[in-house]
Amino acid sequence: MTSRVINFARRLWWPICAIAALLLLRGCAYELLNGDRVNARQESTIEAGIQDIRQLRFKRPVPLVVKTPDEAESMMEADLMRDYTNDQLAADGVAGALTGLYPTGIDLKAASLKLLKSQVAGFYDPHGKEMVLVEGGGDLGFWNGAAQFMIQRDVVGQMLLAHELTHALQDQNFDLESSLDKVKDDDDRTLALKCVAEGDATIAGFAYVTGHMDDSTADAVTDSLKQLPQALAADAPGTPEGLSVPLLFQYSDGARFVGEAYRRGGWAAVDALYRNPPQSSHQILHPELYFDSNAPTPRIKLAGYEGIMNGWKKADDDTYGELLLRTILERNLGAQSYEVGLAAQWTADRMIILREGNEVNVIWMLTFSNLQIASHFTVVYETLLDRLLGDSTPHRIDTRSNAVLVIIGAGADYFRTLAPAIWDASTIETNGVAVRFEPSANSSNQ
Repeated sequence: MTSRVINFARRLWWPICAIAALLLLRGCAYELLNGDRVNARQESTIEAGIQDIRQLRFKRPVPLVVKTPDEAESMMEADLMRDYTNDQLAADGVAGALTGLYPTGIDLKAASLKLLKSQVAGFYDPHGKEMVLVEGGGDLGFWNGAAQFMIQRDVVGQMLLAHELTHALQDQNFDLESSLDKVKDDDDRTLALKCVAEGDATIAGFAYVTGHMDDSTADAVTDSLKQLPQALAADAPGTPEGLSVPLLFQYSDGARFVGEAYRRGGWAAVDALYRNPPQSSHQILHPELYFDSNAPTPRIKLAGYEGIMNGWKKADDDTYGELLLRTILERNLGAQSYEVGLAAQWTADRMIILREGNEVNVIWMLTFSNLQIASHFTVVYETLLDRLLGDSTPHRIDTRSNAVLVIIGAGADYFRTLAPAIWDASTIETNGVAVRFEPSANSSNQ
């Protein structure tokens, strides 16, 4: 999963939430938490109220505990390391830098934890099945201003707890943690599911503090979250886009997507998202693809490299998706570049990260909506890589019909042998039917 921290710190979904993470929170309002003491009456009121607003019921109590910032950080790190080794995260960071997602030399683990720690105010821990509030001050940054603007009173602490208790409701009613485990090898699918969870919790938290839920509430939340990029940039300057963009996406675009479901069928339609979740950031960005057609997302299976790359070990394999592809193009070409629009024509991708000693090799295959788009992307991305990597790192690109194969690292030195082997052995599956990539008239082996 190279979007790491993608999908921010990948499967680290609870702290992100928590915090209403992106939400740039830094503590809990004094009426709810004072030092390490919780206002039990306030807690009970919010717990009862969020069940009514969200139209779900707790199946068991949710203990509320208070942790110091250091204790919270230790919990985040432990959760991150449940799925990844330090070597794996290091390889992911190098691969992200090679593809243009991250800056060169990034320490992915340290950068992820730094961003989370800077924003955490509280979170629902799906492993311990408890609500954690973090000791801190009463300055809740962006959410404090947004909440007061909407409802003219200091309720950010209430909103935070309502947000996190919604995650507990999701966990108890929809077994969200198990659903995340099922897609743990595909960060783009993980991100799409997190968008549902975060969008749901964000809208529910706002609805609790406003005292009602209707279409206008969902619209108000979506409008307010447009300020998130500027708020995070001011609060955590220098955060790499490869980390900040997917983190913010869960809240801003997640709320927009969940709001669309609510407008179409109320909370029942939102509940249905957990039974049939979106499959990609592509569907989150283009909700009509989910709600009006729900066409299956193709899956690429990369193969054929094993014998040629003998001695190299697979460090990771993952899907970047439209969002991270767009982030790469924006980061390297500029947000206003015409070529950024190529990302919207994404249909599938898969990346294999290989490692031998300190060397990292990336094999990345992407498919687009048609041959013309794939050919255009090939030219654009090859130029981007030439500028990014120069002669320091070998890199080659090939195309077959609407598919593009990118190899970065030592494998590019024997591209003429490696590329045909990968094309011939790899498949793309749609609705359970797998097909191979057939050579096309314009196929190149550059």
